Formats: sequence, C-alpha cells, structure tokens
Amino acid sequence: MYRCLVLILLLFFGAAPSRISAVEPPQTAGLARLLRFPDIHGDMIAFVYAGDIWTVPASGGTARRLTSHPGLELFPKFSPDGRWVAFSGEYGGTRQIFVISVDGGEPRQLTYRNDVGALPPRGGWDNIVLGWTPDGRNVLFRANRAPQSNRLGRPHLVPVEGGQEQPLPMKEGGAASYSPDGTRLAYTPISNEFRGWKRYRGGQSPDVWIYDLTRNTAEQITTTRAQDMVPVWLGDTIYYLSDRDYTMNIFAYDTRTKKTRKVTNHTDYDALWPSGSGDDLVYEAGGYIYRLDTKSSKEERVPIKVYGDFPDTVPYFRNVKSNINSFSLSPSGARALFDARGDVFTAPGKEGEVRNLTTSQGVREIAPAWSPDGRWVAYLSDRSGEYEIYVRPSDGGAGEERRVTIDGDIWRFPLVWSPDSTMLAYGDKKQRLRYVSVASGKTVDVDHSTTNDITNYTWAPDSRWIAYTKLGNNQFSEIWVYSFAGGRTQKLTGGMTSDTEPVFDPKG
Repeated sequence: MYRCLVLILLLFFGAAPSRISAVEPPQTAGLARLLRFPDIHGDMIAFVYAGDIWTVPASGGTARRLTSHPGLELFPKFSPDGRWVAFSGEYGGTRQIFVISVDGGEPRQLTYRNDVGALPPRGGWDNIVLGWTPDGRNVLFRANRAPQSNRLGRPHLVPVEGGQEQPLPMKEGGAASYSPDGTRLAYTPISNEFRGWKRYRGGQSPDVWIYDLTRNTAEQITTTRAQDMVPVWLGDTIYYLSDRDYTMNIFAYDTRTKKTRKVTNHTDYDALWPSGSGDDLVYEAGGYIYRLDTKSSKEERVPIKVYGDFPDTVPYFRNVKSNINSFSLSPSGARALFDARGDVFTAPGKEGEVRNLTTSQGVREIAPAWSPDGRWVAYLSDRSGEYEIYVRPSDGGAGEERRVTIDGDIWRFPLVWSPDSTMLAYGDKKQRLRYVSVASGKTVDVDHSTTNDITNYTWAPDSRWIAYTKLGNNQFSEIWVYSFAGGRTQKLTGGMTSDTEPVFDPKG
C-alpha cells in the first residue's frame, strides 16, 4: 500500500512545475566570471563561458562569441600561427575534436571515433584538446582509450588536414605540452585534473615527467607528494600547477638548471588550467582569467566583459519530476515530502495543492525530514555559504525558517528526527555521529569512527537511545547503541560478521 501511495505521489508531483527566477546578470560587478580553460596567442585570448568559446584582446575588453552550439564547446587551443582554434565540441551528438578560424565560420571536424559518453564530474571529459605540435600540422588531444578504464586517457595526434589519429608512445596520461622543438613532451602519467581533491597526498597524486620522443625515455621532474599537473612548456621552462603549499599555484621548472621556483601566490582560490605561448601564460582563478608575463613574472587579472542574451538566466518553468532527490511520507500519510532542484516540496496523497516550502533562489535545500508530530520539516540549506540545519512549519503557512546549527564546516548526512520531535541525529564527513536540540541548537557528539562515515542511525521509541552502525577495525560493520541516561556507547554485536541497519521494536 505504501509503495503504491508513493508512486501516486511521484506521478502527481511530476505534474507540478517549479518556477525558476532569473539570476543576477553576469555584468553586475562589471566583469564576467566563471571564465574557464583559457589560452593565449599574441594579442588574443580564447576562453570558455557558458559552454561556448569566446575570444577577447589579451589586454581585456568585450569578448566575442566564437561558437554557439547548444552543446558544450571546451578546451580551446590556438594553432602556432594563431590562425586556428582547436577545441572539443558536441556538434554531432558525441564529443569530438574540431578546428575553427579565429575569425569565426564553420567548424571542421577532425575526429570521428565515438567518445565514451557522459562521465561524472570527477571523470572529466573524453577527447580533451591539449595543444598543437609546434609545426602546426597536428592537434594534440587526450582520448579515453585506455583498456583498463573509460576514465583513463592517452595522448593522441590528429592531422589538421584530415586523417587517422595516432596514439603517442605513453600508454596513459593527463595534460601534456610539447617542447619548442617538438622532440619532447611534458606530461603527467596520472590524470587528476577534474577530481578536485583538496590537499590530496595519495597514490593518485600526479607528477610531471618529460618524455623524449626520439629516445623513447622518460624523466620525472617533480617528486613531491603534492599534486603537480597541467604542464605548459614555454622556451626552456616548464610551468605547471602544484598544491604543495595547499593552494594550487603556478610553479616553474628550468630545464637547463633543473631548478624549480614558485611563480604565483594565490591564497584564496586555486590557479587552474594554465596555457600559453611565447612569453605569456594565462590561467583561471576564482572564475577570472589572469595573464602572466613569464619574463617579469608579473601577473594581472584580465578585465573581460561578456554580453549576450544568456537564455539560461531568463525566468522559466521547469517540470521537476526528473530532479527528485529524496522522498518520504508525512506522519499521517496524507502528504509526501520531496526535495528537487534545491527546493523542498510537499504533495497530497489524493487531492490538493503541491506546496513549495522554500521557494529560494540561489539557495539549495536538500535532505528534508518531517517531524513525527507533523509540525516541522527539517532540512539542510547552504543559505549561509555552508550547509546548516534549518526547520520550518510543515504546512507552508505562517512562520519563517529557523536556523538550528552554526557550525557547518563539513558535509552532513541526512537528518533523523527523534520520536518526541525535539532532536535531530546526523552523521558527517568528520566521521562523527551527533544530535542537536532543535530548540536550543546545542549539539552533542555521540560517537566517532576512525575507519568510515557513520551514515546509518535510528532512535528508540522513547527518544532516549540511538542505535547505529559503525565500521570496526576488521572492516566489518558493528551495531552500537548510545544511552542518553549515562551518555555512554556500547557495542552490541561481536564484529565477526557484518551487521547493519538496526531498528528498535515498537516497545523499545
């Protein structure tokens, strides 16, 4: 019966559109942001904005749109003579390599082999343009054709005048850049550009190598535990990204002296996706594009303005049926609770209105939970800039949302109400299990795991016990309980088998 009711509610809810309000225009502060994947040649910069490729004078100004397809055009790279831009596009439904004149016109497709399809954000994209050969005859790109995984790539060349693409000798790699004479290649055997792991120091941390294409040998030039990646070879220097000081910055390796120096000193936002030619290097940081004069090591933010109709900023109605993230029933079973596209909704079981409880623009509300007494809905909201716990009346009527927590420095897992509707239990990415008083906001630590996140927890009927699952040292899940009477934890299962998902019987 409950399964049928949930299905009915889902179908009913799917008919309710969500109105999306216009966002702040991109020129409010004068300069555009969210500018990505820049490249520079002479007095021109190419970059990506809103999935299209744009060009702008190297000194800044109003950008000109070069591509306008509904798909994503990414990773623009100027040819050595500055006449062409190679990029990755989706004109035919799959991601392929194209070239287009810097003056605009019809893009010309170079590759035709099917891509691997959509990947999660940490997997990046297939067919990424890395650059050109110094003679301008071939485009260098990374194709996900490693046999062990569709997320792993290998550098390839494709002739600009047409022809079959050919792999380079290295069997796997990330970003790469040719030496000026075309005999060597700076590259990273490990690709980690899209994972976004802050301060990562594990086995997937990339290093920069130099591959000699004539001798078929390789030399490692970075040896830190930090992430060193996206090399750009200009003259006798290889510039690359490194987070060895915990924020991504540009470092430089002199191929003659084999000495390394730090070039930029960003502390607020990571430097990302450097690229360049001649004496100029460009990169993105904080959504802006920066230009670095490699001779003087002076950098400056390039003032760029982008104008257009920006259809995605116009208010519109959206059917959010396909965006439902979670759902549950109200205590009475008369309504259901959902979150979709960052808002919290309730929908009737039979007849009535669908209510958007939050109706917030620019704020994301997720993981709602209905209090057992039916009066409140709790949820996570990033209104403050970090995810905090909020509560508001469940009927959508009078009463504003109220913030419960003020310590949202880490990701929280879904909230679980106590049966008396006074407390909320939750786990977090610090591997803690905690509960918070809805009235006072006081938070109490229940337990802490040293092996994994605590994501499975439930209350006793009298709200005086919490049962939960915690991973043991032998990697088997164990059942634990916490007593409010003594503030103590106790393990209930022996740890010789994996036990999970505890539930109290109705009498506790």
